[in-house]
Amino acid sequence: MLQKVNKTNESKIIVRTQPKLKKGEQAEIVFQGEIFQVWQWSQKLFDGSQATFESLARADTVTILAFTTNRKIIMTRQSQPASQEFWSLPGGIVDKQETILQASQRELLEETGYGTKEWYFFFCNQLHEKIDWVNFYLVAKNCQKVAAQQLDPGEKINLEFCDFQQFIQLIKHDDFRNNDFAIWFLRTGGVELKRLF
Repeated sequence: MLQKVNKTNESKIIVRTQPKLKKGEQAEIVFQGEIFQVWQWSQKLFDGSQATFESLARADTVTILAFTTNRKIIMTRQSQPASQEFWSLPGGIVDKQETILQASQRELLEETGYGTKEWYFFFCNQLHEKIDWVNFYLVAKNCQKVAAQQLDPGEKINLEFCDFQQFIQLIKHDDFRNNDFAIWFLRTGGVELKRLF
């Protein structure tokens, strides 16, 4: 169920899910890249022997289901260097010292030029068993154009505005990037999403 979120109640409503793989007590970072950290630790196995286990960590991300005042959902058609063109909901990386709500507001404004004061927490999940990385989904209602897009040098983004049936068709595309949302929709039947339209 959607929960209305603002800067005063955010910490109570938006709770980060725990990693699926628990790092050992002696875990240490053995590599720090631009995006990923590589962690290693010695893990006791069922037969009493030891093995080196490994996991990754990276900054969390936000994804926004943004609805315009006429109930269209804002989709992006994106191109980035070294990747094929893809469909995606607006979103991106949560910067250091930034809350989930702040990151969502910033990413929506930068990628689409749209803004709103109506924000709701939808759900969040860990995307992979061996990567400590949470993607937070927020719903933004009654979005209006308030500025021009402010894209990064590595982004080309065109906007599309979809009704419910168009959006469902996009979810099924091979080049729809939000796989975790497609899985959520398959598991739940998208009942809550239908209510939003």
